[in-house]
Amino acid sequence: MFPPDWTAVHRADGEQVGWLDATGGPRLLTGALLPAPAGDGVELLRAHGLAALDRRWWARLPAPLPPGVLPADEPKADWNWQPVVLVESSPTGCTVRPEWPAPGETGRALLPVPVGDLLLTEPPQG
Repeated sequence: MFPPDWTAVHRADGEQVGWLDATGGPRLLTGALLPAPAGDGVELLRAHGLAALDRRWWARLPAPLPPGVLPADEPKADWNWQPVVLVESSPTGCTVRPEWPAPGETGRALLPVPVGDLLLTEPPQG
């Protein structure tokens, strides 16, 4: 659940493109901070919010990912960080899949939003 002091940001056509946090920081639909230069958070999100989701992310998942949709809000100790791509993102959750799935690997993982440290822009060090 998003913090109550976050404000949804929409494009002119009504599609939500992100959030402004309590400090005015631009947040993606996943709740991750938009990596962008300082400026008007609303305009940054409208211009770059959806495009910023289209990239490599990192999540802790089992390998291989089982068929279907796996809740990944509490990673198991034997799950490793692996590169993923977003399949879908909404205010209620986001779905990821391995960036390079193994042959026949069709599973997806469901993460809560905001994702916090469950979805990273870079692999963790150490």
